[in-house]
Amino acid sequence: MSKKLLAASMLPWAVFAHAESTPPSVDDTLVVTASRFEQPVSSVLAPVSVLTRSDIEELQANSLVDALKTLPGIEIGQNGGRGQTASIFLRGTNSNHVLVLVDGVRLPRTMLGTIDFNMLPLNTVERIEVIRGSGATVYGSDAIGGVINIITRNDAEATRFSIGGGSFGSASADVGVTRKVNDSLSVQLMGGLESVDGYNVRPDIAPANDKHGFESKNASLRLSYAPRENWRSNIIGRWYENEVGFADYVGAKKYLWVESKAIGADTGFTSGKWNTQARIELGEQKNYDFSEGASPSDETLTSDIRQIYASVATRYQVNEQLAVTGGVDLTSERYLDGNMIAIDVIKDNPRENIGVFGLANFNVTDNVLIEGSVRHDENDQFGGNTTGLIAASWKMHDDYRIFSSYGTAFKAPGFDKLYGFGGNVNLKPEESENIEIGLEGNTYNIGWSLNGYINNIDNLITYSGSYPTGTNKNVEEARIKGIELIADFDLGPVYNQVSLELRDPKDLTKNMQLARRAKEVVKWRTSVWLGDVLLGTQFMYQGERPNFSDGSGGTLSSYSVWDLTAQYDISNNITLGAKVSNLFDKEYETAGDYPAAERAFYVNLNFAY
Repeated sequence: MSKKLLAASMLPWAVFAHAESTPPSVDDTLVVTASRFEQPVSSVLAPVSVLTRSDIEELQANSLVDALKTLPGIEIGQNGGRGQTASIFLRGTNSNHVLVLVDGVRLPRTMLGTIDFNMLPLNTVERIEVIRGSGATVYGSDAIGGVINIITRNDAEATRFSIGGGSFGSASADVGVTRKVNDSLSVQLMGGLESVDGYNVRPDIAPANDKHGFESKNASLRLSYAPRENWRSNIIGRWYENEVGFADYVGAKKYLWVESKAIGADTGFTSGKWNTQARIELGEQKNYDFSEGASPSDETLTSDIRQIYASVATRYQVNEQLAVTGGVDLTSERYLDGNMIAIDVIKDNPRENIGVFGLANFNVTDNVLIEGSVRHDENDQFGGNTTGLIAASWKMHDDYRIFSSYGTAFKAPGFDKLYGFGGNVNLKPEESENIEIGLEGNTYNIGWSLNGYINNIDNLITYSGSYPTGTNKNVEEARIKGIELIADFDLGPVYNQVSLELRDPKDLTKNMQLARRAKEVVKWRTSVWLGDVLLGTQFMYQGERPNFSDGSGGTLSSYSVWDLTAQYDISNNITLGAKVSNLFDKEYETAGDYPAAERAFYVNLNFAY
């Protein structure tokens, strides 16, 4: 059974000041995303959601998008089924206003400013941490709506193997092996394959017998070295290769082929009151776009992106009341090749960003915590940008606390806005101010939180002028106001997680609701053990929303959808899982003209030794 995610906030949160010497309560989930260092959820002055490995397995999620859509604050706009392009909207902000990390390292965006969530196989994921609200003072650009940190598996000595299959010709297999070489060194190997025949994602324009499927391969290697209890280092290599079929604007069948490679190293060292970590990663992603019968080649290459990331951060426990954190990071992005507009200009203009940040947590009393942070980014294309955050919480009772925060964030213009269609090298960053207040409690064994926020976003970049002579300009403003009510509780043997989100995501310039973001979202997840069988349900309701913010493309209708899951523990080492998604076969769309998948059935068999 999953742990209650909100119960952690009710524990003595002053433990953060003693994090180096006092272990947190076993009920207090540890997270690393808020400050880059491990800390209890109860010490984070922002709404946090954690999806653990057991949660992912309980949900029987088929993809990262499947897992993320169950979390509060997240809405999905996807061009059809498995493997298709997906946009993630966090708290009503734009899809490029959420920072996505893998093990603390930002994922590179494509030439179009998007993130390919399909290149991250779930078999490699240990947990997902989501911080809602501005997180720019720790990470820099993109974190206007929040931060998603995908943390990969680092098992103890183990062997895992799973196979699965189901509707739409789905089949998958993955394996993971971790072995100790000696007392200090361990090796982990993981790999996976997936194939989905798919379905017609554009039945309005594509030939009736077309299917738009998905193929995926992945492999990873981790070497972990821990010569002493207070020192640990890792070398990690990852490789993904995906191919997805789609329909172009006239319905012709095309393919997107993506290859992503990364190699990196990290180290962490603790000595007395000091905790220091450093990491470096080199990654490259190639995207090819070609018609049926063709293949990836120099002629079909759309973008070849290389990113280098390096960071050093340290935390010092000054005394029992005060902890300070500081760090510096460097990100270098270079477009090596492609067929996009002005690619020659882009190749000659790599972008480097250096960020310096500082953060302090001060326990004023046993019940009052204050946090302040500041960060300055210096970018060789748009210059400098400084962001800050001030937050405070008051534990008014053993079971209740209130917190409030004010933070600023920004989104640097991407290569697509600077050099793509309508490119403008004089663009400024999009900027935001987020004000939040939250109340958390535990009443009659119901863990709950109520959060209200206002996020004002200025300098939004939009295409201005007549097609095709217009240009990108910083001319729009948006304001997102929202309330979140989240609760978890037991009804007899049945565990429940419920979230209700009411928000007003408005484009102030056009006086329109922001595209593909609803004003009402409800999510409800249940699970119950019946002997060796774990049964679960997932429900989601999303209100109506425009397909585009200018009113074109019509309105996407509201919908509700149910999933049903079952997990049978055959033995301590073998588990059989089954899932029915879209149980009542609802017809709905999360992106205009792209129907979501009809009712589908999946099974999987998992071995762990």
